Amino acid sequence: MKNDKLQKSRLVCFSNWSYKSFMQSISEPIKTWFERDLSVSRETLDRLSQYADLVVKWQPRINIVGASTAEDVWGRHLQDSAQLWPYLQDVAAMGKIVDFGSGAGFPGVVLAILGAQSVTMMESNTKKTVFLMEAARVCGVLDKTEVARERIEMAPARQADVITARAFAPLPKLLELGARHLKDGGHYVLLKGRAFEDELADARDAGWTFDVTTHASLVDPEGVVMILKGVGR
Repeated sequence: MKNDKLQKSRLVCFSNWSYKSFMQSISEPIKTWFERDLSVSRETLDRLSQYADLVVKWQPRINIVGASTAEDVWGRHLQDSAQLWPYLQDVAAMGKIVDFGSGAGFPGVVLAILGAQSVTMMESNTKKTVFLMEAARVCGVLDKTEVARERIEMAPARQADVITARAFAPLPKLLELGARHLKDGGHYVLLKGRAFEDELADARDAGWTFDVTTHASLVDPEGVVMILKGVGR
């Protein structure tokens, strides 16, 4: 509790010059990564900066990211989300991406800023959907995004080319929810933590079949980017 209060007090001081200077110092290496490894334009980097500032500004009000990660939005959230981008190039221009449990917009808003043309963010928390709509407006991606305030299991089928998710649900549950939203031939691009091998085993035990590829996470030393194709039961 004490640590949470300390994190919040720092974030409340967002307008304070010393705090902004601290944020800039830890974000610069990540911004360099965006420019070097993802070849983003200056305009895109500016939009990502607007988004990061918005997350920090709203954090004390609605706790949209974990307090322990709020001071490193660029590394813990933006870069973590953006590492999916190279695996989405085949669908970014014409395909439909559906992001489960978008929360503060990671990875949904980030993918839209990077250039995905159709991103549906499914989030049942009203306060978070208000933030998502504001983030889309501020970052200039309203025309590329849809914010769906509804429970995934109750929502109309979305016919997604790709389903993304980050810190959302164990894999068996995620596949159960995704079955009616993923179109034939679609696939999953997921961020998973240290228990990803157990989750794969649990999903197979539950009767799911799939082809899986994993890539080491750039942010979480024990995590992976998980790509599932040919998912069936």
